[in-house]
Amino acid sequence: MERNTRVLVTPASDGDSPFLQNIEVRLAGYFEKAEGQYAEQPNGDSCLLVFCTEGQGFAEIDGRVTLVGSGEAALFFPGFPQVYGASPERPWSILWISFTGKIVDFLREKLEIEGSGAILRQNIRDSLSLLEHVLEVLAEGQDLMRLLEASASLQLALCRMTAANLCYGAQRRHVERAKDYLLAHIERETSLEELSAAIGVSKFYLIRIFKAHFGTSPMEYLRGVRMQRACDLLLGTNLSVKEIGRQLSYSSSYHFAQCFRQYAGCNPSVFRKSMGKGRAR
Repeated sequence: MERNTRVLVTPASDGDSPFLQNIEVRLAGYFEKAEGQYAEQPNGDSCLLVFCTEGQGFAEIDGRVTLVGSGEAALFFPGFPQVYGASPERPWSILWISFTGKIVDFLREKLEIEGSGAILRQNIRDSLSLLEHVLEVLAEGQDLMRLLEASASLQLALCRMTAANLCYGAQRRHVERAKDYLLAHIERETSLEELSAAIGVSKFYLIRIFKAHFGTSPMEYLRGVRMQRACDLLLGTNLSVKEIGRQLSYSSSYHFAQCFRQYAGCNPSVFRKSMGKGRAR
């Protein structure tokens, strides 16, 4: 795939194709190591998928800045602000596709998304080759048959990504209860034994179903949530780094900074300075 490719698609069907009423690619592109990137569209008129192929970036979903790493994607729904950008320390490479159609409502329903979007983390890298195929086909031309092929490839990728981020029945209820418990106890240490006892299942079963849904263990998920809370506090308050670490029950400022660096790729002060400037543009 060519570096920094951008493909503008002019609708070839005028809405006559039943398939393109379900899903139609409108814009697509690839940016390699997009250093300094900051994109902001106040009111997107189409759905936008931003897939991080390497490095790290961020996406603002429902007013919260969330880090997006390699093999993860941000999904923005139309009618809401679409804000994203590259990490200053490890700028991401991204493949992005803008699309419209009835599938937008399908995705919102199946993923149970009520707000402006979501971060997809669970087992979605397998869909990357399908997304790359979208760009390859459109780079050859934007006639109706190529547009149909590209849109079909995108639909298959979205279906796979959606299926990978679903969890059903009793498993879903257990996972949701575990997640809620972790979120309610974000500001103190919580053990796996305590969590499994609160949910009423064995810790081995809980680890298995939690990984199936989130792609990570409950304790790793909790660490990520605590780091996300740290990001919110760094960007949304004037609390010192030391005080933020104390609120999140880290034993010392050094321990907090070390954990944050592992998560975000930079120390808390650098994150506050660089991300704060990007959002202020």
